[in-house]
Amino acid sequence: MHDAFQVTTVVDKLSRIESIFAHGDRLLIGTGVGHLLVYDIKEPLVADDNEVPEVTLVQTIKTFSKRPIEQLDIIKEIDVLVSLSDGLVSLHDLRTFELRMALGKTKGANLFAIQTMVEMTPEEQIPVLTTRLAVAVRKKLLVFVWKDTEFYETKELNIPDRIKAMAWVGLTKICLGFSTEYALMDVEEGQLTELFAPTTGVAEAGPMSTLNSLYNMSIGARGGKPMITKIPNNEMLLARDHVSIFLGLDGTPTRKVGIEWSGAPEQIGYSYPYVIAILPKHVEVRNIQTLTLVQQIDLANTKFLNQGKLVYVASTSQIYRLTPFSFSSQIDQLVEKKEYKEAVSLLDQIDAVLIENKEKKLKSIRTAYAHDLFRRGEYDKALGLFQELDTPAAEVISLYPEMISGNLAKKDAASGHGSEEEEDGLGISKKHRDQLEEESDLQRPSSRASTRSKATSQQSQQSQQKSKKSEMTTSTVPLTGLNLHDAVTYLIRYLTDKRQKLARKLNKGGNSPSGPASLASSSKQSETTTDDEEDLLYQAMLVDTSLLKSYMMTNDALVGPLLRVQNHCNVEECENILMDKKKYKELVDLYNCKGLHGRALDLLEKLGKQSDGPLRGVSPTIRYLQKLGLDHFDLVLQYSRWILEKDPEHGMDIFIDDLTEVETFPRDKVLKHLESISNDLAIQYLEYIIEELHDESPEFHNRLVIAYLDKIHFDKKGEDKETKSKIRTKLISFLTDSSCYKAEKILSRLPIDDLFEERAILLSRIGQHDQALDIYVYKLKNYVMAEEYCTKVYQEDPVKGEKMYLTLLKVYFKPTSGHQKPLVEPALELLAHHGSHIDAKEVLSILPRETKLHGLFPFFEKYIREANKNRNMDLIVKNLLKAEQIQVEEQLMYYRSRAVKITEDRMCPQCNKRIGNSVFAVFPNGVVVHYSCKEKIEQTQWKII
Repeated sequence: MHDAFQVTTVVDKLSRIESIFAHGDRLLIGTGVGHLLVYDIKEPLVADDNEVPEVTLVQTIKTFSKRPIEQLDIIKEIDVLVSLSDGLVSLHDLRTFELRMALGKTKGANLFAIQTMVEMTPEEQIPVLTTRLAVAVRKKLLVFVWKDTEFYETKELNIPDRIKAMAWVGLTKICLGFSTEYALMDVEEGQLTELFAPTTGVAEAGPMSTLNSLYNMSIGARGGKPMITKIPNNEMLLARDHVSIFLGLDGTPTRKVGIEWSGAPEQIGYSYPYVIAILPKHVEVRNIQTLTLVQQIDLANTKFLNQGKLVYVASTSQIYRLTPFSFSSQIDQLVEKKEYKEAVSLLDQIDAVLIENKEKKLKSIRTAYAHDLFRRGEYDKALGLFQELDTPAAEVISLYPEMISGNLAKKDAASGHGSEEEEDGLGISKKHRDQLEEESDLQRPSSRASTRSKATSQQSQQSQQKSKKSEMTTSTVPLTGLNLHDAVTYLIRYLTDKRQKLARKLNKGGNSPSGPASLASSSKQSETTTDDEEDLLYQAMLVDTSLLKSYMMTNDALVGPLLRVQNHCNVEECENILMDKKKYKELVDLYNCKGLHGRALDLLEKLGKQSDGPLRGVSPTIRYLQKLGLDHFDLVLQYSRWILEKDPEHGMDIFIDDLTEVETFPRDKVLKHLESISNDLAIQYLEYIIEELHDESPEFHNRLVIAYLDKIHFDKKGEDKETKSKIRTKLISFLTDSSCYKAEKILSRLPIDDLFEERAILLSRIGQHDQALDIYVYKLKNYVMAEEYCTKVYQEDPVKGEKMYLTLLKVYFKPTSGHQKPLVEPALELLAHHGSHIDAKEVLSILPRETKLHGLFPFFEKYIREANKNRNMDLIVKNLLKAEQIQVEEQLMYYRSRAVKITEDRMCPQCNKRIGNSVFAVFPNGVVVHYSCKEKIEQTQWKII
């Protein structure tokens, strides 16, 4: 509770006050003997400076009425004072108070209500100032209408019961209160809608039906006086006995909770932003939004209330002025009493023009409220509010013990909160307390109540005592055990949201474009940007480090996903935590994300050499090295050595796995590194880059052949025949298939007395076919292989192949060594198989004299048959070509015999002009066009039919 109004007695010792009405600087009082008292009032706008209203009686009109004046109001637009006396509504001049007219139709009236609003005409849509005066007369409702200050019409509507309360709630709608019910009346349509009507059938469930039941129970219990109050946001407040509920202008409840007064109100009114109710022993002031009791003023026996900006409360003999304190002053009171929720509600309802720095002050109070909620153990609400306010991470994190906040931890944090906060009594940091004091618009005076305001001073003392009592009873919830676990759980939600916001800011800052500017301004802007970026990075570091600590406390399975993505965790802090908890996998992820690959690989090597643990063996290090890529190639070489020495089979995946990063490694350096460890690893790598990556570099092809030769030579010493055989098979296959190696360089490395087949392949590559064939025939004694060699050359190039067969034949007949005899039998077999591909003249010239004719018969037969075949084929081709020539000549004669007749009327279908004597062209289908049009037709591919 706080002081919203200062109460001052403005008129005292009057007899039989029956009605009051205030407007501008005038206060009108209607008495029980028919007198009208007119007072001039000079008063302050707010009550902050202890100023009291000055009241002066300026006029007493004793002849105003002969009977008690029951109700007073004005129609300002037509300068009229409306009064109800002796059951008759009269209109008086607002300045002279002389009677203008008595509304005779209102005889027997007990109540009236006035409304002035701007309406639009239905057809022209022209704004019209419309005033309606509703008068309750027995079971009728009379409505007098003025439009633009001129009387327009009178409507008479029948009502089922006598009206005891009424208020305008819309343009044409008025709410009526009867003895036992309420109803809405549309004065234009004449339609009456009953409110709170009992429903038939199945009862409705939910809070609204409960509200209706509560209200109906209050009607049945005592049947108190009905009251209707129009409030903002298209709502109205209906009261019966001690219960009031909120309804929309259509008659449906708008809130789940109504107001339960401490007694049955005599009158209810509204003064922005409070609802004021007169009760038998006191006056209650409540916040229209939160429904909280704001102020209780001890004023007994008051009956009358003037609502609106000028709030007056009157008994039958006294009138009290309720002067509002400034909103800044009220907010200061609420903050002092730690009623932050009420202060936020009040600020929300206040227009921004009425209070300086509203948004800034609202944020400060909401922040203080969040701190207070946290202190009282309402962590969900507190962190939700911090998240909504986007409170700096350092401020929120500092509320937690050192295990979460680290260096930000305050003194006595283990008990829940810092001592500085407890001394302040606000549950917030001194920074926020100073900020709230700086933002206060006006300082509260030492004593707001005047000597004529006893009720307010008593109320202030009571509220102060209650506030002190509340502070004593409200204890700080210790931030330990389950409370700490819950608080950290909600902190994770806050930190996750904060992390996303910071990421967006950092990304935006990193991509900010730079435009032309002066050197001085750009320098200042650069410094500001750098400072802002450093601050953002610091906040991001706090958030991510605290998030990791929070995960470690609540759910350590989430630590890995946090560290595997881009983060700003503090390496030293997180390293110690993860080491203590033996979270080695997560620590490796942290090192990786921070680019500390040396530390990560040292840890992986240490753990990989152990016999147990999740990171034992070489696989974790292999996966890590594969992802490093070219930028950290030196580390790949350095830390792959122990893996290749321990497990070469799996270790080679570092360099030969199907990954983009692996394929980008510099191959010459990888090869040199592998050769320093093992020749077998070098061979495996060379085979990979040549066969899988299709590397055609002559250097790597040469090195693979040399590596094979070295391996064969080494195995020869070790007498491992099986291994040597496998390597030779690979070598021969590679020498045969590859065309990228340099045969000249390799020939010099071959032994003289071994590897003849390999030598033959190399000799063939450099064009020494006779030497290659000599090796096949005399060294290997494999005539089939020599024949296949020639056949292969023939298939690639027949002309060259014929020469190759002849070369082989010469090798058979003329051995290079003098002690070797000519090989006649293999030569005759060659002639028998491929004689058709060898020139007979050349064959006969090199045949030894002793060769028997019988052995040459297969050769001659095959040769002659092939010659006859070729001759016959040539004749067929000749005749076919001759036939084709005859056909072409015939077609030429046909086209030469065709004629086109150009007449004077012959038109070009392209340009639609006569052809005349112009050069023309004729298409195969007979269409004739200009020669210039022919190209256009061909370009557009127009098909002439």
